[in-house]
Amino acid sequence: MADSDNSRTLPVVTRRRLLSTSAAWLAAQVGDVDAELYSEDDQPDGGNPALMLWQEWWAAHEQVERFCRKQQRLETALIAAVGFPHVDIAVPDQHCAVAAFTMEEIDHQFGDASENAEAKMQAKATLAEQQAAWDELDDRMGYSRAKQAEEKAFAMREERLNDLFSQPARSVAGVAAKLHVVLAMGEDSPGDEFPWPQIRAAMTDLHSLASRPSGQRNRA
Repeated sequence: MADSDNSRTLPVVTRRRLLSTSAAWLAAQVGDVDAELYSEDDQPDGGNPALMLWQEWWAAHEQVERFCRKQQRLETALIAAVGFPHVDIAVPDQHCAVAAFTMEEIDHQFGDASENAEAKMQAKATLAEQQAAWDELDDRMGYSRAKQAEEKAFAMREERLNDLFSQPARSVAGVAAKLHVVLAMGEDSPGDEFPWPQIRAAMTDLHSLASRPSGQRNRA
């Protein structure tokens, strides 16, 4: 069992190491265009547009990761403190209950029958009380604010993603930047299924090629 656990854990560590080392290498390349590839007249403004856009995307991605962890931590604390607002409604003639999380769901479960009016009103009062307790603690802890910040970061990351992939790469590092983004976005995907191992291998190759002295790179 220990060997099996290690076989599952090692690829995750390896993937994260590739992402972090590649990010550090790409960060060092930002604004640095290979003089052997571009003359001064051909060099685009900003040095290397794809790398500049990658830098902005990477910053947005790291913000998403931070805000996601924060809102998940706060949500867990909220649920532990007051529970997620809901009421359990017994289903007639059945030995089970249905959870209702909104007033509309309560209306749907009870219907319009007059004999259910009192039970419906009580269920709504219970849900409103739970929601008020949730909202009060949420306001103190900042869960909703963290969630809004996360959503804003998601939108920014998506915008920078589109910008990056609409910009042609002008160097090996620019191509590597795009691959790095794909790998980072696919971090939660299976590590041993196509195309992830192949993309990681290509990323490693690009990193190795671009890190060679220019003379060796040209001979390759």
